[in-house]
Amino acid sequence: MELRHLRYFAMAAEEENISRASARLHISQPAVSRQIKDLEEELGVQLFERLRDGLKLTAAGNRALVHARHILRKAAELEEAMHPFRGQHTTLTLAVGYIPTALPAGLLRALRIFEKHHANIRVQIQEMTPGQQVQALRDDQLDLILPGMPWSSVTGEFAACVIQKVPMAVAVPADHPLARRPAIDLEHLQGESFVSLHEDQFPGRPELLARIFRRTSISPHIVAKARGLSELLGLVAAGRGVAFAPSDWEHFPHENVVFVELSCPRLTLDLSAVWKRERETPALLSFIQAITQPAAQDVAP
Repeated sequence: MELRHLRYFAMAAEEENISRASARLHISQPAVSRQIKDLEEELGVQLFERLRDGLKLTAAGNRALVHARHILRKAAELEEAMHPFRGQHTTLTLAVGYIPTALPAGLLRALRIFEKHHANIRVQIQEMTPGQQVQALRDDQLDLILPGMPWSSVTGEFAACVIQKVPMAVAVPADHPLARRPAIDLEHLQGESFVSLHEDQFPGRPELLARIFRRTSISPHIVAKARGLSELLGLVAAGRGVAFAPSDWEHFPHENVVFVELSCPRLTLDLSAVWKRERETPALLSFIQAITQPAAQDVAP
């Protein structure tokens, strides 16, 4: 049980309506409903009667609300008691999750910019797959994640902003006939076998493929799914199939793999930063601003 479960529960009880509670919390309705359901499962009771026009507390819910409000008051008192001790050379931590392809150069530049203005905040970066990042964000183990292209359930649950648009390319084996072309059209991939990333570590891959092929008659034949980026490039190099990838993957080791520009249609990936709006702080917003800042504005000290 975490404080956010109690906050969502108390707000829903006050509003007697999930929609109004989610609006006041600045959280999506499914996220509020899920957290309340998790709390009910953990407590082993039903807190609300779900009515057609809203919510009504059960007897257990009324008793739970008394305790929830008491705990939230005590948590607020603890935070208030710590105010005099803040700013006394305390080092704070901002935890950021990322994948190697999610702007490694941009991330390092952001760290440099951010630390110029926030000497008392240490940014801790952790390499994780997108799936691991989202779970860590839900569990409040991370403050910000850089999962690459977010998928629909993530953008519905969290706050997000695009930090860069990256052109899409096709990774093919070095001895593949398409490797000799400077650019290819999507139709040139008719009949090809495809290698993709596994959904449990890289959610949203089926959404991405559906978006790529929605205007064609091609139905991609997926022959293998990798659980990591190196594994994906290894499968392509071994001739198992071709794969869609951001064009900036060219900067990573890719022996026996060639990246071919996709010219028609020209597709881009929206690489995004994702965070919990209820845990938004000035420092977090400042770091997001730093990572979206163009390289030309990075002034050396």
